[in-house]
Amino acid sequence: MKNLQVFSLMITCFVLIITGCSKKEEVKSSPFLDKINVSLTDLKSTKNKDKHTYQVKLVNRNGEKVDVDSVKLNLQMKSMNHHSEGVMKRKESGLYEVQLELPMDGTWSKQVVLKNDKNERKVNLRGNSNN
Repeated sequence: MKNLQVFSLMITCFVLIITGCSKKEEVKSSPFLDKINVSLTDLKSTKNKDKHTYQVKLVNRNGEKVDVDSVKLNLQMKSMNHHSEGVMKRKESGLYEVQLELPMDGTWSKQVVLKNDKNERKVNLRGNSNN
């Protein structure tokens, strides 16, 4: 019986060591991404009050439009445990768009995730999305 307990303890330690050592490499931002100004606009649909079209505009510090490899929008209403997310499509240089359906009015935390090469930058925004 004691051998079984020692064996179980050894297996548990081994699993903990393996999972701790196999952490993913943390993605970091870059000077290019850090210098991008991000603005978010909510274009409410007149046909369907639950659907929202979000546009993200990306410009550098000189006001010039810039592009990145991908833009993702994450919305969260923590008090109600609601989530909505989508990968934005490039409409034109520096302008990305996605349409999301929101289950209710209220204050949603908004996060824009910019990715370029192996670098990533998360920009947190706050505001209302009222249907």
